[in-house]
Amino acid sequence: MKLSTRIGIVAFTLGSCALAAYLQKPEREALRDPSPFELYDTVQIQVLALRGQRYQEAYLQVSSRYMDHNNLERFIEVARGDVPAVRLAVRWEFGALENNGIETEVPVRFFLQSGEVFEAAYTVIREDRKWKIDHVRCGAVDLGISAGVRM
Repeated sequence: MKLSTRIGIVAFTLGSCALAAYLQKPEREALRDPSPFELYDTVQIQVLALRGQRYQEAYLQVSSRYMDHNNLERFIEVARGDVPAVRLAVRWEFGALENNGIETEVPVRFFLQSGEVFEAAYTVIREDRKWKIDHVRCGAVDLGISAGVRM
């Protein structure tokens, strides 16, 4: 067998393997469960921004679906009026994640100085290679419902 034929076979084999690996990467990424730390960081960034009254920074953590239906002013209105426990909490803890493939729910318990515990569930979705908060449910109160869109 000629040397050029051997090189051609090796190049074709390596190229086929590289193409197969490239085509399977998005499939592996789609099936991969989200890292808890990525999700906790997304929620943590928003909680810290709300505590510091940096509403624009907190607003950047919400999904584009929420942004399409609610502007920054509406977000600030909701954040100031409906979630004072988030701003007043002395500490918070994250619970076990519930992933249904499309979105993941991140339960959070906020502990107030008075000893009260306030529970919230953040629903996060993958958007443009980042996790974004799509909805927040606080205790029995469902926050952010406006025009049929969840925050």
